Amino acid sequence: MLLLAPPAIYASGCGGGDELPDDVPVDGGADTASDETAREDGSIGDDRSEAETSGDGGAAGDAADDALLDADGGASALCSAGEKLCSGSCRDILSDPANCGDCGAVCAAGKVCSSGACADTCSTGLTSCSGACVDTTSDPKHCGTCVTACRTDQACTTGGCACPSGTFECGGKCADLSSDPANCGSCTLTCASPSVCSAGACTSTCGTGLTSCSGSCVDVTSSNTNCGSCGTTCTGAQTCVSGACACPTGQALCSGACTDTRTDVNSCGGCGTKCATGQVCSAGACLSSCPTGTTSCGGSCVDTSKDPSNCGACGVTCTGGKTCNAGACTCAGGLSDCGGVCTDVKSDPKNCGSCRTTCTSTQVCSSNTCTTSCPTGTTNCAGSCVNLSSDSSNCGACGVTCTGGKLCVGGGCGCPSGMTLCGTQCVATSTDPNNCGTCGNACGSGRICVSVSCVAAGGVDGGVGIDAGGAVDAAAAVDAGAGVDAGGGVDAGGGVDAGGLVDAGRPDIGLAG
Repeated sequence: MLLLAPPAIYASGCGGGDELPDDVPVDGGADTASDETAREDGSIGDDRSEAETSGDGGAAGDAADDALLDADGGASALCSAGEKLCSGSCRDILSDPANCGDCGAVCAAGKVCSSGACADTCSTGLTSCSGACVDTTSDPKHCGTCVTACRTDQACTTGGCACPSGTFECGGKCADLSSDPANCGSCTLTCASPSVCSAGACTSTCGTGLTSCSGSCVDVTSSNTNCGSCGTTCTGAQTCVSGACACPTGQALCSGACTDTRTDVNSCGGCGTKCATGQVCSAGACLSSCPTGTTSCGGSCVDTSKDPSNCGACGVTCTGGKTCNAGACTCAGGLSDCGGVCTDVKSDPKNCGSCRTTCTSTQVCSSNTCTTSCPTGTTNCAGSCVNLSSDSSNCGACGVTCTGGKLCVGGGCGCPSGMTLCGTQCVATSTDPNNCGTCGNACGSGRICVSVSCVAAGGVDGGVGIDAGGAVDAAAAVDAGAGVDAGGGVDAGGGVDAGGLVDAGRPDIGLAG
């Protein structure tokens, strides 16, 4: 099925990406904010000082943006993680020198924007691109170099543009061979109308639990591009959970972006609750400094030893399914690094037994070996031999994906041990401030959930166990978007497929196939 922006299987190199326009300068150092050249995001710098522009200058814009969202019922495209809706446009407030830390906060001439703060130089691991400090190993707009942008259907992994996992380069586009009727099972293999493409084969009807969307058989309960109905696309950090687009567990929709109100300095404890200048946000409370063991990254108190969005240093992002372990991005759970992407070579037909070892169109991958048929107890789902009773991306039938943190048990999706189903999401009621002790019991601003009880955040190390993406560590290690397609891909919300590929955007879990 066709999914949105998970990690890649093959790195195509940034040669497959699009070059930015010539008027975007290659930055050899800190660009001044008064540079009249348009930046990559379209903004124009000026020479106003931080004092002139930072204050509460973004408040009116926030109100207008909220009104815009309300007017259309929130149906417009949402901003990605780290971005905020500023005057109708999504801006990366962690790196945009024209909106550094908040809308309208412009860095002075000679300064750069690093992790939401104006500075003389970029922090460790980041590169200045026209005054914006970015991670060129993972930023799709600056992939490998400041002037190299990946195509919109590609991701940036280890500094190279690549097709999302579960999709492959076919004639200049990333195609999902499990469901694309123009590339069904292999590139250029077209299903003749009225046939559909289901689990990598042209058939007369879609498989159990799948719906035909223009000849592509998808699970509309988990597909980020066909969520609930054909053509309904989840944007920003939202993923498709039980047929509806939703923010990751623990996050709220604030000013057009999924926001972790436990750590966001502009929405600390609740949407729009801004911490005072110089304060940080930890566990939903504004504090003078971050608790021991956590670091302030753009005002958010995070643990850089395990935060995939700030791994080892602020702004350094793990992609390609890697998780952050002791401050380094690595593949977990016995997965192999294939072209910058964590892959389970035991069942991936494009990396069977070893990276880039491809099974033929008549073969399947089972236990590291290309063979003619799947062994007893497993089913061929787009070339991967999977167990339908336990595979969360092929649960009960090929392509039927468990979402909302659910796992596949006995061919049905359910919450793992220690988690409770609240609405459509599995949550840890022992630590979830929005469902503390029981579903719907919200602790409120400045309070956190500890051992099923709401307590004041001030006396607890709020940074421990909470990453920047809003996932609760250990007890709630399964993220909201654990969906993956039948073709061996991973849903944009995060999760693992039959082959164990983990999502770049939400690497909170690493379940091997």
